[in-house]
Amino acid sequence: MATRTVLTDRIVTERLVLEQPGAVDVAAVRAFYLGNRVFHAPWEPIRPESFYQEDSLDNVLRRQAEENSVGTALHLYLQRNGELDIIGTVSLSNIVYGPFLSCFLGYRMARCETCHGYMTEAIEHVVATAFERYKLHRIEANIMPGNHASVRLVEKLGFINEGYSSRYLKIAGSWEGHCHYVLFNEQLELEP
Repeated sequence: MATRTVLTDRIVTERLVLEQPGAVDVAAVRAFYLGNRVFHAPWEPIRPESFYQEDSLDNVLRRQAEENSVGTALHLYLQRNGELDIIGTVSLSNIVYGPFLSCFLGYRMARCETCHGYMTEAIEHVVATAFERYKLHRIEANIMPGNHASVRLVEKLGFINEGYSSRYLKIAGSWEGHCHYVLFNEQLELEP
């Protein structure tokens, strides 16, 4: 049986630090959400105004840190090396072990930081962590067909489209269909 351990530190890439929720400043997280609220609106659920308050976001960070510590999720905040501003997030949520060994991938990028390859760089390292450290077999990204940038991103990383579910998630006030893109840990399939 493969040994798995949860990530308790940050991931450092060539240009980024992917930081744990307990190590980021709540004011920087708030600035990220507020500064990209309109940009992210077509792809996210409608959030109450209270979500954007520091005390609410502090609760979000605490919950995420707890999920990270028990291994049911991996939430990370993207910062450029040497900077404190949050430029994006990557999460593996609903991590399920046993025979399933699967999770969902979610991510968001600051509008002014798109098209620099940061998210590709971040997700490559998160996928490696999911497969090598968490020993997961399957990562699923559910994407609305009109989100062409996200579709291009996951396809570039090797995810394959497994199909479509209508009325899958309530996004921007409407039940939206999503395509299911998956990436498999083929190395795990070779293990006994």
